[in-house]
Amino acid sequence: MKRFLLLLLVVFSVVIFSEELPATSTVAVVNGEAITLEQLNRAADVQKLMIGISQVDQTFFSVLSNTEEGVKVILRYKRVVLDDLVNKLLIVQFAQKYGARPTEEEVRNVVDKQISDYLNQQGIDEKTFDMYLQYANMGTLEDFKEKMYFETLVNLSLERLFNVVTKDATVSDEELMDYYQKHIDEYSTPTQYTLSLIAFDNEKVANAVKTKIVSGETFDSIASEYGISQFKYENIAEDTTFPGKLWNYIKNAPQGALLGPIDVDEKYYIFKVENVVPMQSKKFDEVREEISNMILSEKKKNMWANFIDSEFSKFKNESTVEVYYKVDVEQNN
Repeated sequence: MKRFLLLLLVVFSVVIFSEELPATSTVAVVNGEAITLEQLNRAADVQKLMIGISQVDQTFFSVLSNTEEGVKVILRYKRVVLDDLVNKLLIVQFAQKYGARPTEEEVRNVVDKQISDYLNQQGIDEKTFDMYLQYANMGTLEDFKEKMYFETLVNLSLERLFNVVTKDATVSDEELMDYYQKHIDEYSTPTQYTLSLIAFDNEKVANAVKTKIVSGETFDSIASEYGISQFKYENIAEDTTFPGKLWNYIKNAPQGALLGPIDVDEKYYIFKVENVVPMQSKKFDEVREEISNMILSEKKKNMWANFIDSEFSKFKNESTVEVYYKVDVEQNN
């Protein structure tokens, strides 16, 4: 209880310590569009932040809550949050310049649907969710909606602006075929082998086993006799599973031939190549859509990056941003 009262004092002191603001509680104006103190407080959520800090580090919480310097740190934090809000609002306004800013109704419909879907999944109503949010120090449901509204406004603006900027991106048939031919290996399956293979640590034993197999015994019976559980390897891709030196023999062995014992790293291998499936390449038509999507995505990414680097930077530099929420290290209130 004592900690909670102290926290209330800290939050109250932050409000008292705040810088002079216009009567409208406007903390910043971006190209004529206001950001309010309410929006800033909602985004910064100092109360939740302080409660979280108190639960993790009491010493740091004490510094923040018991010293003027600590309160100033909180104010500086809010100033950084305000800078982030300004930049996000600039993005929204930039999208508006190209007709890509969604309407308030569109954004609120998206937010309402997201919340409605979540509540249906959880099997709870808005009243219960509102109680949960307050219990978790996340404000009221309305606070939550307003926070979601601004983030959704930014995200939808970015999404729509991206679509406007990249709408003319295309991929020609020549580009598709050129990429396919240059990356044919990426659309091929390697040669695959089905083998009967056993290995022994002793060369004499390996030679004796080889003689038995030549005389008519099967790999199955040999495996059973020596307690070998794994001896059949189906559709093993070339140059996998076994040592490279052994693969030199496998790849050059005629299908159906029995080879060994072959000494590799002090193990003696006996194997028979049962089947070989040669490397196969997918036909162009099979991978055409995949290649097209990949090239188109890369083109759009480059178009977007170039557009933002040039046009948004220019827009930002030409914008009028007035910030009323000042943090003066030397101020005394």
